[in-house]
Amino acid sequence: MITSYSIPDDYFSAMASNKDHKIRDLEDFAGIASDWFWETDAQHRFTYFSARMEEVTKIPTATVLGRRRDIFAGDPAEQEKWDAHIADLHAHRPFQNFEYSIARRTDGSVLWLRVAGQPLFDADGAFTGYRGTGHNITPEKETMRRLLESNDALAERNKELDETRSALERAAYRDALTGLLNRRSFERDLSEVLQGSSDCIGLMQIDLDRFKWINDTLGHAAGDTVLIEAANRISAVVSDKGKVYRVGGDEFLVIMETDAMSDVANWIGDTIVEKMADPILCGQQRASVGASVGFAIARPGETTADRLLANADVALYEAKRAGRNTVCESTAQMEARVSAVRKLAGDIPLALERGEFIPYFQPQVNVGTGVVIGAEVLVRWQHPQKGLLAPGRFIDAAAELGLVAEIDRQMLQQAIGAVQRLKQSGIILPSISVNISAARLMDPQLPKEIDQLWVDRSYRLAIELLETIYFDEQHATPQFAENLKALRDMGVRIETDDFGSGRASITGLLKVWPDRLKVDRSLIQAAANDRIKRSIVAAILDMTRNLGIEAMAEGVETQEDIEVIRALGCDIFQGYALSHPIGEAALADYLVAHRQASGVVRL
Repeated sequence: MITSYSIPDDYFSAMASNKDHKIRDLEDFAGIASDWFWETDAQHRFTYFSARMEEVTKIPTATVLGRRRDIFAGDPAEQEKWDAHIADLHAHRPFQNFEYSIARRTDGSVLWLRVAGQPLFDADGAFTGYRGTGHNITPEKETMRRLLESNDALAERNKELDETRSALERAAYRDALTGLLNRRSFERDLSEVLQGSSDCIGLMQIDLDRFKWINDTLGHAAGDTVLIEAANRISAVVSDKGKVYRVGGDEFLVIMETDAMSDVANWIGDTIVEKMADPILCGQQRASVGASVGFAIARPGETTADRLLANADVALYEAKRAGRNTVCESTAQMEARVSAVRKLAGDIPLALERGEFIPYFQPQVNVGTGVVIGAEVLVRWQHPQKGLLAPGRFIDAAAELGLVAEIDRQMLQQAIGAVQRLKQSGIILPSISVNISAARLMDPQLPKEIDQLWVDRSYRLAIELLETIYFDEQHATPQFAENLKALRDMGVRIETDDFGSGRASITGLLKVWPDRLKVDRSLIQAAANDRIKRSIVAAILDMTRNLGIEAMAEGVETQEDIEVIRALGCDIFQGYALSHPIGEAALADYLVAHRQASGVVRL
């Protein structure tokens, strides 16, 4: 049975009264809450805002009622978000935590809002609008913004620190100019290789030839260009066969690991020498350098880093000694000899102080007349333990110490003193020839010193230039030319030594135009049995006659040498066939024995 009920007449008025009461309660609650409430109609137009909205946003309610929320969708960066929100509204889906920004009309500041909404439907299920809440999240956003800015600043600082750290690491392990690994890297890597490699280990040491001349004449900028190009060329040759390091100045090192070490190292060394022989363009000028290469090989466990480096250095020493642009491999014999030389080097400074370097004299004779025309002054070291030492035992070590110029100075002083003492004894030596090193020839004080020492001009004074000095471009400096002129002006004769032993050329010879040319012993001693070298000697003698330059044959050891060269037109000789280098007392006896007449000079 269905029971029917009747609705009282005052039901609907009571319901309306109840609704108004709920709204008043809701508004009272909204007044104490941080959020506000809102409603829209079916067209998503705002129909209601609680008073809290206007208080928080400073946006008058009247300006928003009747309008849709998408009036605030003005930021292109947020368009995708707004499109999704509007799609939710049209689909009558509930939403939460929709965030958007608006600009306050009063001051233009940005206000961030977060809203949530629930769709409303009538009794028939028809959509009637949305009801929801709004919340001001500007403080949160500002806090987040500041945090993000702080994070960004921190990230930027960390990036700067990383870059600084990387730069410091590069500076610690890389050469700033060439970008190659530096000495610190070399020491680290060599230690690791010696500990961990199963292959042969090769260490190559490379020095640029004539680099100082580049710096001194073309400037340091040109020097930097040369170093950078040298680094590139060396790296290109070595490639993946090893690591290249610049360890200072014009010095480079290469570490290699391979079973076929000797062949690989020789190929790399030869190729580096070949590549470095090509001129380097420095601005508008072409700089010619070159490279000397020494290398040492060892197996793991057979050597130490210091020993391997020392052996490579020995090989480089030999390469330079052999004339540069050369590759040398370290050998046990080489290491022993160089070690002995370098031990001897420690005694050189004290030897100079004690006057242990003394002059020896090798007579020069006109065999056509039998007259001693002069003598070459040769240095000897009267070592207190090792006895009389020839220059080959110590001169390279002296050069490494930068003391050759001082030895030259002492030899000149002592030689002039010896000539004076001979004269006081009634023995005349018509001429002395002294060897002058490249370092000494570059000394601006050289002419003045010679002028002060050479007081008695009754005998001739000559300086001998090695072929490597006057044909090497690093010595073609204004100071070199100025010194030669000054010496000539005061009457000093210029002689060239060892002509024909290396890079002799007519052009180079004419740069100096010596008074006397000494034909190298390698040609003189071979002329008797070698037709080609005899022809070369003949050509040199013809050239000197045509140029008005006196020729001398040095290094004659046999009477046959003298006869062959005399037949080619040369009468002035020096060598063992006539006399070994002798001391001052023996020279006096030699001159007396040859009845050298005072004032008889055949030059």
